[in-house]
Amino acid sequence: MIMHRKLTIALLLAIGFTAAVPAIADNDPKVVVTKHHYVYYGEHQIYFAPETKTYYWQADNRWQSGATLPRESQSYITSGGVELDLDTIRPYERHEWVVKHYRDRHDDDRDRDYDHDRDHDHDRDHDRDRDHDRDRDHK
Repeated sequence: MIMHRKLTIALLLAIGFTAAVPAIADNDPKVVVTKHHYVYYGEHQIYFAPETKTYYWQADNRWQSGATLPRESQSYITSGGVELDLDTIRPYERHEWVVKHYRDRHDDDRDRDYDHDRDHDHDRDHDRDRDHDRDRDHK
């Protein structure tokens, strides 16, 4: 009888432990990185966050933000911005990285890069067809 009681207790403890382990493992902290979308105007170092309709710009070596740009800066954002995503709600916190990667890049560059890639693909296809025709003529 004592043996039966010990086995029952051991079994109940094992079941309890098995149920508790996943619950303990589930309490591990999870890192969630949220991306925020911006349009960056590199020539004038201006950011625009479309979701919050907020502009970020420098004035007197300090970052400013607001729903509108100063009047003298408004003409700079009519075209040429580059869309990017950052892991911060304050884009100027990643400004050094953005300048390094996007300073001289504009939306027009994406179109030019696409045209270049498309032309390159066309040239490659043309060369492949020419090689195919040459091989066929020599057989």
